[in-house]
Amino acid sequence: MKKVYYLFQAATARNLRVEEGQEVTIGRAFDNAVHIDDSSVSRHHAVIKWKNGLMYLSDLGSTNGTMVNSEKVQQDFFYELNLFDEVTIGNVLIKILDEDSVIGKAFDNAKSPAKTVMLDASRRSMKKDDF
Repeated sequence: MKKVYYLFQAATARNLRVEEGQEVTIGRAFDNAVHIDDSSVSRHHAVIKWKNGLMYLSDLGSTNGTMVNSEKVQQDFFYELNLFDEVTIGNVLIKILDEDSVIGKAFDNAKSPAKTVMLDASRRSMKKDDF
């Protein structure tokens, strides 16, 4: 069974369903899977890819950077994304949710549906060449 996550943008209350195996480009240009109309977002800002059932994010050399749980995403590396992670694309916040959180609406726009616990030692990253 494929994993399914949702990219939730609190400011617009929009969700994007992402299934395991889908490559998702994020940016201001209309040719991205996730189009974000915000001047802090580069035309081709970031990308999400899957490997071995895990979802990873990489910055595509954006001007204003990408963060995962307040940790800067370094260009040429993929950072593992986990349930309830907070991703900042330029100045835009996106939360990683599961189907229960989205369908059950067990949260409001001001709060994450669950506390994110992140240990620096557990963060896994991969070089782009590993994909």
